[in-house]
Amino acid sequence: MNANWYQVETPHFRIVTNGRPAMVRDLARDLERFRAATSQVLRVHGDRQQLTVFALANRSSYAGIVGEEQARQTGGMFNHTSYGSFALVNLERYRFMREHPAREFLFHEYTHFLTYGSSPVQFPYWYSEGFAEFFSTAEFPGDGSYMFGAIPVDRASSLIHDRPMPLEDLLRATPATVDKKQRLKVYAGGWMLTHWLIMSSDKGGKIGDYIDAYNRGADPVDALTNALDMPLEDLERAYLQQAEGRFPKGKGRLPDDYRPADPQPRPMSQQRAVAEIARYMVMSGRKSESLEELVQYARAGGADSHELTSVMAVAETGTGAFERAEEILATIPADLHGEFWYRSAEAWLWLRRELQKGTESDPKQVAAVRDKFVSLINDNDEVAAHWYGLAIAMQKLGHLRGEYLEMLEQAYQRAPREGEIAWWYAHELYLDRDAESFAFVARPLLMQTSGQEFREQLQSMLADLPADGAPPMRWAGDTLGGTFSKYRDHSAYKALALAFDYRGACALGYIYGSPDQDTANERALAECESQRVEFDVETPCRVYAEGDRVVGGADASGRRL
Repeated sequence: MNANWYQVETPHFRIVTNGRPAMVRDLARDLERFRAATSQVLRVHGDRQQLTVFALANRSSYAGIVGEEQARQTGGMFNHTSYGSFALVNLERYRFMREHPAREFLFHEYTHFLTYGSSPVQFPYWYSEGFAEFFSTAEFPGDGSYMFGAIPVDRASSLIHDRPMPLEDLLRATPATVDKKQRLKVYAGGWMLTHWLIMSSDKGGKIGDYIDAYNRGADPVDALTNALDMPLEDLERAYLQQAEGRFPKGKGRLPDDYRPADPQPRPMSQQRAVAEIARYMVMSGRKSESLEELVQYARAGGADSHELTSVMAVAETGTGAFERAEEILATIPADLHGEFWYRSAEAWLWLRRELQKGTESDPKQVAAVRDKFVSLINDNDEVAAHWYGLAIAMQKLGHLRGEYLEMLEQAYQRAPREGEIAWWYAHELYLDRDAESFAFVARPLLMQTSGQEFREQLQSMLADLPADGAPPMRWAGDTLGGTFSKYRDHSAYKALALAFDYRGACALGYIYGSPDQDTANERALAECESQRVEFDVETPCRVYAEGDRVVGGADASGRRL
């Protein structure tokens, strides 16, 4: 990596680069203009936090972060994490693009950020990429106006030389079902169909209905044809005709109160740049080999630092090597223990170490961890990971469910696409019998989840607690929703007890046909407790329902199953 590093900062972007600073300054200006234009057109605001962009000067720098295989296949990537959102780009790969290296890529990714950053809503693959491609070619003539809708450079070849992907294949495509060649066709076809919907049809206002239906689990083809009120044959005819025609551009004006950004590149120490990149690699789950190579480079090139040392401790904590992590943190001088990065590393080490002990964890230590996360949140309340850690510590300490659920909700709002956070939050909303809120979280999560066991669990819960006033559906199988369905079928004195912890581990016990309610409660708790020990569930069993009345929700409101 080049030893000369700079950072360029605007109100909504922070770019860390070892490229030419003047070029990156222009890129930051363009990104601010793009944000002003797209926020106005899209009417969404996904930028509570600054977006951090690592703009790498060349392929070598880029490969040092993502690995050789990814560097061959991509020129950039985007990550949502519980610590924020990040984009990486290889400036050298885009040096031949019009206007500015990496502009189209970053405009594409920032469109994803605006539409996905603070929402769990899922877009179909073709529309997600086609929509981002549509806005990626935004132009700014210099008179306060903007234009969008031109053919993206990377799509022009596909549109000219390849046959479009058949429409039904396009609508059903997912990232998991297409190879590299098909993926290029999805991007091209997605751009083409999106362009028609927005610019040439009178159906643009129906896109929201389509997305809603898709997120409710409707068939991808039926969802679009029903929303647009068009037979598939007519829609495919319009789609294919796009490949033969011209593509009009949309126009608009920047908001009257928009003021151009004028960021000034500031030198950044190599030590700080390397530490930030290493932290990103750990947060985004990059392979440990790449991280080790970066550390070796830092030590050989004089770019080692105490902050980088703390990142290595975080990496060791993530692998369960707690003693090693503690040894690493012990090498950091005491006068730096008040730094945010040190306190975060220490809080997660202490929490993970206590969690490994299960039911044998030390309440005093967990209480100390809770207080550490509170302190971190008081300093910066935008880091979802710290709200999540606080929620876990509070559950471990036996705080009232409504109290730790508030912390979990804060984590979810900041990182709705983090699987562990969303999974736990969905279950808690299910137990509250909050059908609308549960469906809002669970349906997108179902689309992200590939494991069969997890999918069946979510499907059973959605069937048992349907939104929109639909009646519950029977679900066979040993799942949470299936158990609730069976419980509802019984009458007389009955009770349901459960324990559910932050990991998703669950224990259930239900009894029916008891001589009285007290006996039903006692027997349900005893059955739940035996499962809790067997399945290593950390939270205690509590009576959740007496008869058909919920008594163990977050607010103990007495709502019915």
